[in-house]
Amino acid sequence: MNLHLSDLKKCFGFDGKTSVDQTGRVLVVDGHDVVGYRVVDQLAYVDYPLIRVGVRNTDDFQVKRWEENEYIIEKVTFDWVDESTYDIALEDVKTVFVTTPMKPANWDVHFPKFLDACHRAKVKKIVKLSFYHSIQSRIENPRQCFGSQEYTAEPGYGIPTVPFVKKHALCDGDLILRKEFDATIIFATHLMSNVFRYGFQRQGLTKDHEFYGASQGKHVNYVSPNDVADIAIKAFFDEIHIREAHNVLGPFPLMDKEVAALLSESLHTAITYVEKPLDFFDKNTAALENIKASGMEEDFPHGDFKRVMNRSPQSFREYLKDTYRMSPFERKVVGAFHPMKLDELKVTREEETKEEIELADGAEGIEVTAEGAVEKEVDSSTEQVGTTQMAQ
Repeated sequence: MNLHLSDLKKCFGFDGKTSVDQTGRVLVVDGHDVVGYRVVDQLAYVDYPLIRVGVRNTDDFQVKRWEENEYIIEKVTFDWVDESTYDIALEDVKTVFVTTPMKPANWDVHFPKFLDACHRAKVKKIVKLSFYHSIQSRIENPRQCFGSQEYTAEPGYGIPTVPFVKKHALCDGDLILRKEFDATIIFATHLMSNVFRYGFQRQGLTKDHEFYGASQGKHVNYVSPNDVADIAIKAFFDEIHIREAHNVLGPFPLMDKEVAALLSESLHTAITYVEKPLDFFDKNTAALENIKASGMEEDFPHGDFKRVMNRSPQSFREYLKDTYRMSPFERKVVGAFHPMKLDELKVTREEETKEEIELADGAEGIEVTAEGAVEKEVDSSTEQVGTTQMAQ
């Protein structure tokens, strides 16, 4: 759903100097990932003047775009493993956004030290992206109770077996216990961008025109990274977002073969959904595929997005159409099917008519069928094992 710039600022609660004074300098940690990238881009688009991006390599191609347009964005070196980078990155920072890091694998071990550095820097607000299975309620301390079936979000579904979910649960608990921060935690489902982000998916799409999964025909709740980024920015500017937690879900669950049909439509190429054995995936991804195959996402509630943002969550088709918001990694995959520049600037946003807004807001239910999308089984004895790192 595209908005006119003035409406976008209103949606975020951004009112110029007052918001700048209240929010201060914003540090986006791992700002080159799919959600962090969108947060930085959107902040720049509403002319927010104090944006700092923390990345391991400030010369990385993923952040080059910000050097080639009108945006004023400060880049600093930030590495979870190198705790000496924390204080410099946090200097004069009032608001921090922590995404879901892909590297290093042990980033969570350093999270308490990062919170200590935030305390030294007198950071006021921390917004953290997490996974929706992490904790049962807003008042539990995951570090004290994690592993007990009594406290898992969905007992019986093996959620504690997902390593990266456990890491987020423990870090969520660390943040909850720090009363000095106005914390907001965003619990999101599987990101739609994962179809482009994982290495094995990128290769499968571009080389073999295949989309891989092990969801066993169950419906999966995919959420747009655009929605996750937008609700994070809302939390930066809105004073009511103090020690809040939001569940961010997609508008309705989809089968993976329906996702393949949407990819076929968007990429103008027949994409085949291929059901893989679990040993094709790495440990994290296999555990997440197990969650999908459990069927627990087939009857999800709508979450908090519409209540907070006053609009419906974005559908998978809408996400695929919004290429101007995609990160360089996503653009590279889409660009393999349609030529597009990695540093392409944003398109001018036009105001929607009342009819268009009502149509977008009322688009409930499955909007695509899987007719024509092929699903096939693969013999695990002939498959080469693929690996990926979690994007989240």
